[in-house]
Amino acid sequence: MGRRDLKVQCFNKVNGHLIGGASVDLQTMACGPTNYQVTLRGGEKKEARGTLKFTCVMKMISTNLTMICQDLTLTMQGCYAPARLQISSTLDEVENRGAKQVQNAPHSPEGVWPGPFSFVFETTLKDLLKSPSPECLRFNVIDEWGVRQGEAFLEFRKAFSTKPDTPICFKVPVTYTGTVDGEQEPESFGMVGELEGVILYQNLPVFAQLVNGMWVDGQVEGGHWFMDGLPYPQCMLDPPPVWQDPTDRMGFEFLGTDQQQNDENESTPIDFDDRQLAELLVHVDLPPPWEKRRERAGGRMYFFDPRSRRMTWKDPRFLPENWDQKIDPQNGKVYFHYHKTRQTTYVDPRGCPPGWDMRLSKAGDIYFAHLPAMQTTFIDPRGLPEHVEPALDEFARMYFKFHESKTTCWEDPRIGQQEVVLAKWRHVESMMWLKEQVLREIEQRQELENREEEDAETPATS
Repeated sequence: MGRRDLKVQCFNKVNGHLIGGASVDLQTMACGPTNYQVTLRGGEKKEARGTLKFTCVMKMISTNLTMICQDLTLTMQGCYAPARLQISSTLDEVENRGAKQVQNAPHSPEGVWPGPFSFVFETTLKDLLKSPSPECLRFNVIDEWGVRQGEAFLEFRKAFSTKPDTPICFKVPVTYTGTVDGEQEPESFGMVGELEGVILYQNLPVFAQLVNGMWVDGQVEGGHWFMDGLPYPQCMLDPPPVWQDPTDRMGFEFLGTDQQQNDENESTPIDFDDRQLAELLVHVDLPPPWEKRRERAGGRMYFFDPRSRRMTWKDPRFLPENWDQKIDPQNGKVYFHYHKTRQTTYVDPRGCPPGWDMRLSKAGDIYFAHLPAMQTTFIDPRGLPEHVEPALDEFARMYFKFHESKTTCWEDPRIGQQEVVLAKWRHVESMMWLKEQVLREIEQRQELENREEEDAETPATS
């Protein structure tokens, strides 16, 4: 394509004589900007005769672009969740004129589906990876009784590689939206679980034009690379900067909205948003030997464990004392090791209310210690609604403090609630816990730096 040109010529309307012409090579038009400004030259000396501006949109279409989704795992509150899946794509609504392709993943008691699940489309890269209304895979989560428990969306932009047959790991939240009794409008209950897996692409188009910019007489001014790894105009010595979707959330889509936490005496608002939280997390070190790494395609951060030589999206930071996060080298699943009894579990020990610890017995059973009462219980204290605090009395019986009404009750408020409500409570509590951990870590780091500065300024005495 670089040896073939698009020629533009301008003729005199009166006598039909050639005024001037210009040309642009087809490789530039296929992967360069859509806007062009050329100088029309004519005569024996090829002098400038005028300027022409035009727009040229070129799209390379793949008639059988294939997306393969496999190795799916569904979790709820850190535990594998039984369900079946209906998988479809928003591309069907445009490319296939409403004739949807639907893949049904059968009911799995373990919440695991090896796949593969394939989808074939006739499309272009810009249509596949468009913004701000992104195309995506849609996963409907349905329980064994046929009741929808939530849905997840995987945006192709956030799990993509220009290299065909390259497996890309993804992890997306499962959210639930439903109508509450007495209400007409549907209400979002937030995140109720997580779905992770692998996606890869086949028969990808090679070319996609730049985002914005202009080609002016053999040079590209401005413009951004639509996606890292695509061809770019031969006249450019270095690749252009990669375009960033302004709606991207830095890979922290799983974080919830701002919430508040109250104790008996005061209210302490945590008023920083998700983007600020992401910026603060950058300054929090990982526990050894974990390493931070980023995808080459998409730039999302993941965590690498050199012991197993495996990666995960699950953050290994803020584990309680005596706990360690590891990855099984055989199946790639994250598990947690409790050093005191040398036992392991797939249940995440993080997110307990203040004064509570999750522990493992010598037999590997999970139990919870309430430090103020010096008592233990097998009842998980996590996942209560806001303003409700769990506690144990001197006989290890659990009761609940309702801070808004300043009352106590023996009855567990979680009993009889729908799973979507319980998932919402767990999500709100876990996000509050995460923000508290980040604040505490940043404050401790600042105190240490202040002490070091004070020590440096204090003159030594003999």
